[in-house]
Amino acid sequence: MQILEDLISLCLLAVFGITVMLVVLRYFFNTSITGANEIVIILFIYSTAIGAALALGKNEHISITVFTEKLPKKFIKPLQLIQLFLIATINAVLFWYCFNWIDITGGYKMPMTGLPRSVALFSIPIGCGIALIFCVNSFITVLRNNVGDELTHPSEQLKYK
Repeated sequence: MQILEDLISLCLLAVFGITVMLVVLRYFFNTSITGANEIVIILFIYSTAIGAALALGKNEHISITVFTEKLPKKFIKPLQLIQLFLIATINAVLFWYCFNWIDITGGYKMPMTGLPRSVALFSIPIGCGIALIFCVNSFITVLRNNVGDELTHPSEQLKYK
């Protein structure tokens, strides 16, 4: 997870640096760097895809627990398993079907850099693949834990050390 966090940090630092540089060049020197906006977009797309998977792995994704907190402890484990199964299924379907989409649309060139659009589109299988790995890991973690063992809240079980 630390490697992914460092990668996202580098991407966002590059986005910030390039954006500041483009603003300075545009407003003070009336010039720009060809293709830099496309690079910023690609870096942002990758940081978003990897960040979403990382949030899932750290159990920091969006969840509404107002109802699940009121359930008896015996329902927490099955509910977590169902949740992880559904999230994994969505990511698996996206992972599987995105390759056909990338094959169809990925060959078109980006106007400024000339890079194929597949460079940006490959963020989808990368993000979904990482999310699937985290889902499987979390699924195994939930299965190994006993329902009554210091479990007070669904979000407490999947905290990583």
